[in-house]
Amino acid sequence: MLGALCEQGEEGASGGRGAGGSGRWQLNIGYRWQDSNRHFVGDVEQPQRIAQNTQQENQIHLFDLGLSYRLNRRWTLSFSAPIMDADRLNHRTGGLTESTGLGDISVGARFWVFRPPTESRQNIQVGFALKLPTGKPDVTSRITGVPNPTTAVTTVDQSIQLGDSGTGVAIDFLAYKSLPARFTLYSTGVYLFNPKNTYTATTPGARVLSVSDQYLLRGGLGYAVPKLRGSALSVAGRTEGVPARDIIGREDGFRRPGYAVSVEPGVQYSHRTGLWSVSYAIAVHRDRTRSVQDVRAGTHGDAAFADGVLMVGYSRSF
Repeated sequence: MLGALCEQGEEGASGGRGAGGSGRWQLNIGYRWQDSNRHFVGDVEQPQRIAQNTQQENQIHLFDLGLSYRLNRRWTLSFSAPIMDADRLNHRTGGLTESTGLGDISVGARFWVFRPPTESRQNIQVGFALKLPTGKPDVTSRITGVPNPTTAVTTVDQSIQLGDSGTGVAIDFLAYKSLPARFTLYSTGVYLFNPKNTYTATTPGARVLSVSDQYLLRGGLGYAVPKLRGSALSVAGRTEGVPARDIIGREDGFRRPGYAVSVEPGVQYSHRTGLWSVSYAIAVHRDRTRSVQDVRAGTHGDAAFADGVLMVGYSRSF
C-alpha cells in the first residue's frame, strides 16, 4: 500500500529530468521485493531463531499498477492497484503457505502548492487518497512444503494477507529544492489512517486482527550526472512501519507494530517520455515495538524484518 502511494518519483524530486513531458496521462509500474526472516524483539535481534532453524520467513513480490491524469499544471488525479505474490515458510515445521492476488486499491488527487514551473526551482506537492478494501482479508492456503504435505486449509498470516478489510485515508507529500552543482534536495512521506478497529476472518485458524495505520518517510539528495544525459544518482534515509496505536480508532486486535530505518541508494534514467528507477533500501535499524496487547499482557512479541528492500519503477507519459 505504501509503495503504491509514495514510491513513485516526481520530476525534479531526485535530480533527474523525470518523465513529465507534455502528456496529460502517466502510467506507473512499480515492483518491490523483500525477504523477511531476521527476528527482533524491540531492537534486539534474535539470532538463535536462524541458528535453530525456527524462524518464520516471508518472501514478498509486490507489483503496483498506477495511472494518473494531469488536470492542469497544479492538479493530478491518481489510481493505484497493487498485486501481491507472497510465501510464508515456517522453518520449524517446513510448512509453506501462500497468498496471491489484488490488494487494496487507492484513488486520489495531488496538487502543487506553487504553480509549476517555479522560478526558485523548488516546490511542494500534497496529496490525499482513499484506500478501498478490495484486497481479500481472509486468504486461505493449503500447507505445503512439509515432509508429509497436508490437505488442510488454514488462514494465512496477517503479514501476507492481501487486504485489511478497512477503508482508509492517506495523506502524502513531496518536496524538492534544486541546489547548485546539479544537486537536488528532496523528501517524500505518507501516512495511512485506518479508523476501523478489528476484523475476524470466517476461515480456519483465523483470529481477531487489528486494522493498523501505516507510515513511510524518505529524504535525501539527488545528483544529475553531467555526461550521461537523463541520468541521476540519489541516496536517501528512509523509515517505514506500523505504529502501536492508531491516530483515529482503537487497537483491540492482534498486530505486530514496529519500524525499520534504512539507507536507500538509487539510480534514475529518463529518455523522452519514460523514466526508469532502481533503488535498494539497506536496513540499519529495526525495532519490533510493543503492541497494545503486549502491554496489557506484560509481554513483548517479535517480528521478522528484511535486510533490504529492492524497488524498481517505470513511468511513461502520453
